[in-house]
Amino acid sequence: MSNDSIKSNELEVFKFPQLVLEQTLYTLAQLKNAAPDFAHIALAGRSNVGKSSLINALARRRQLAKVSATPGKTRSVNLYKVEPQGFYLTDLPGYGYAKRSKAERELWANLIEKYLVECENLAAVAILLDCRLEPQEADKMMVRFALANQIPIIPILTKADKCTQKERSERVSQWTVLIPHGEPLAVSSQTGMGLEKVWKKLISVAEQSEFYHPVEEIQEENKNPVYEVVGINIEILSEEPLEPDVQAGQEEQSANPADEPAKPKKIRTKRGAVAREREAQKKAEQEKARLKAKAEKSRAKHKRK
Repeated sequence: MSNDSIKSNELEVFKFPQLVLEQTLYTLAQLKNAAPDFAHIALAGRSNVGKSSLINALARRRQLAKVSATPGKTRSVNLYKVEPQGFYLTDLPGYGYAKRSKAERELWANLIEKYLVECENLAAVAILLDCRLEPQEADKMMVRFALANQIPIIPILTKADKCTQKERSERVSQWTVLIPHGEPLAVSSQTGMGLEKVWKKLISVAEQSEFYHPVEEIQEENKNPVYEVVGINIEILSEEPLEPDVQAGQEEQSANPADEPAKPKKIRTKRGAVAREREAQKKAEQEKARLKAKAEKSRAKHKRK
């Protein structure tokens, strides 16, 4: 690789994807029916981990996800489409907030559990962890649940700007022990630190899913649609006439008999067979009519005698 190409790659600016809020869901049935043919990456975390702020930072929009001063206020599942990559981020309700009633906490815990286990197109779960805190029991439970159900984990340390470099390194080490596959990504919604790494990780994981369908790929397929020919045998296409310039070229080549190439064997098609059959039938009818006319003429001649 040349030095110029290396410099070009180094200077290449990462283009942030767009986030589009497509649906707000409240039941498991709605979750199962939401974009079933596309890859999902779930966003999970404690109620005060800064999930809405991270979504806004990833989208580079201030009010895409509503940021509440009251932790645990969001009680719905928001489905965001990532464009042009074509996968979805599923923003799950925050867990671990005790001021909700026990019955409501159990309802949402059951909903999240069923979604994570039963969603066939779930590519991974991004677990958001507060960089300022040591591993909390609720977060460890979520990690154990994902590992037990063989759900790939993307660990993300939020609010990393509020920690020193030493504290961030210590937190990364603590979570690396608990989440063996993948080092946690430190990110800050306020300063933008780590946002590009988070996007690249999300995209990389989504691309490995069999449900990954980038918008660009779908648009390219639509440019070259495949049409179904109804009522016409495909073999008819073999009888398409040659283009004029091709015909002229062949005539010039056949001008010299010595150089004339062997004639290709004529391809007989179903349409040609039908045409030949009709022609033979027409000739037979003409011959029958001729013989009939001849017989009538002969009988008329005998009558006159």
